[in-house]
Amino acid sequence: MKILNLIILLLFVNYGFIENDCVDNVKIGMEISDFLESKNTVYNVKKETISLEGDDYVIFNVYENSELIYAVEPDDKGEKVWRIWLYGQKFKTELGIGVGNTLGDLKNKYTIDDMSTAEGSVFILVKEIEVGFELDGSKIPREWWNEIKFEELENDLLISLILI
Repeated sequence: MKILNLIILLLFVNYGFIENDCVDNVKIGMEISDFLESKNTVYNVKKETISLEGDDYVIFNVYENSELIYAVEPDDKGEKVWRIWLYGQKFKTELGIGVGNTLGDLKNKYTIDDMSTAEGSVFILVKEIEVGFELDGSKIPREWWNEIKFEELENDLLISLILI
């Protein structure tokens, strides 16, 4: 009976999984007011700002036990969830990849589709799930940026952020 209960629980509780457009029951396109109502009682949610490409934007940082685990970026009108930034190791894809895993782990579980760079960051895109995996840029040698070749990235580079 305990095993059956565990299986049922695992089938219906997916808040720990990263999906194409959702994590922790926060979905791209949902109302910011609904997000705040559902998460303010579970986490410490703070309205703060983030600087991107020289501009400041409103962001809702979500803390658990004073650790930043994710952030929700609203759309231009501030009404709907536009993007989710995952910082903590609490959430994983169905195949077990999350912040703290390595590029090698990602290559072993997913098919690499593309790589992009922006503001000194490297994002890896895969075919099976529509999220971006940012690699720890502080561990990428300066010379690598001259030619930017994916095959020259070391497998032990850590995933430092996941962007939904």
